[in-house]
Amino acid sequence: MEKPSAPAVAKFDNITLRELLDEVQPVFAKTKKSWRPRGGAESSAYTRNAIERVFAPLLDKTVEALTAEEIAVVANGYKPVRPLKGKTSANGQVSRALSYLSPVLDWAAHRGRKFGKIGAGRPTRLDVAELRRIHDPASDDPTIKGKRERVLTAEELAAIVPLLRYPAPEKIRRRNMLPKNDYGPAAMRFLLLTLARREEVANARWRDFDFLNGVWTKPEVKDTKGEGRSQRLPLSQAALDLLKVLPGYSKEDGSAFVFPNRDGGKLDNWNRIAEHIQKGSKTCDWTRHDLRRTGATLLNELQVPIQTVEEILDHTDRSAKTGASGSAGHYMVVTRIMNDTEDPKVVALTKLSTALDHIVATVKPSNPA
Repeated sequence: MEKPSAPAVAKFDNITLRELLDEVQPVFAKTKKSWRPRGGAESSAYTRNAIERVFAPLLDKTVEALTAEEIAVVANGYKPVRPLKGKTSANGQVSRALSYLSPVLDWAAHRGRKFGKIGAGRPTRLDVAELRRIHDPASDDPTIKGKRERVLTAEELAAIVPLLRYPAPEKIRRRNMLPKNDYGPAAMRFLLLTLARREEVANARWRDFDFLNGVWTKPEVKDTKGEGRSQRLPLSQAALDLLKVLPGYSKEDGSAFVFPNRDGGKLDNWNRIAEHIQKGSKTCDWTRHDLRRTGATLLNELQVPIQTVEEILDHTDRSAKTGASGSAGHYMVVTRIMNDTEDPKVVALTKLSTALDHIVATVKPSNPA
């Protein structure tokens, strides 16, 4: 009679989660800036920092032995070392860490459309957990998701607006970033003065601006129906003056970003920019989109017609309603030269910049620095 065979024992590669991160970082850093060290060889990448903070208890464990359930327990039990002021949970940090770790494991497992092709994933495939089954704590956190109605107070604006300039004030200087290379605060001010979207400001290039007529032609973007559209927005003098103090204004490089990152590429890390401004202004719990909403609210309080506000926000297409061709915007330059009256959008945006100046000059910040 044969002896019963011993139960099969799973064989794991002994690579730990920390070692897997060591492997993947130079691979992902080739195409993802968030995986590149921020301050030289001795520093670490933003994405890796997020993963290591949240999943610290798992870093030295064999990655193939980790189950989705074990990872979920650590994620749900995470408590931040330095809680953000005004936040009652770490759901946002956990959500980001999960989103950063998931493609790492997919790369190791040759999983998904991106890494499922031969040669796209790790040289040797690992049998690792899939994180898509783990509940994202931010999905039902009302402080992160859902419709925001946050509008900054006059006292908050009085503290924030003076910091939104170029070069970046020393008070909000970012580590390993010279003020002359930090366009983030100025980009925030331009967003507030134009009520533009974040991506519109980040993608703005010098060739998009007609300074003779004061018009910004935004690059074409996809709308909710997947159709292309663009907007030609006349600017206030305050917005034009802001652009003219930037170094790129005097250079003849139309393809350069107006608000570049320190490497000359597209501005990113908007959350970090906001965090430094919040720290310097002693404010909290606002986003760049809240600035846009606050500006629109100010225009409503200033009795600007709702149609004009919607046109500035680019929520409507007036030419579509009237049956005019979408090419009608090309005649904006001519009409601005020939008309005796100013464009109502310019009048509205000028009122906005004047109101902001008045708030800064007359309102005392609630949390003076």
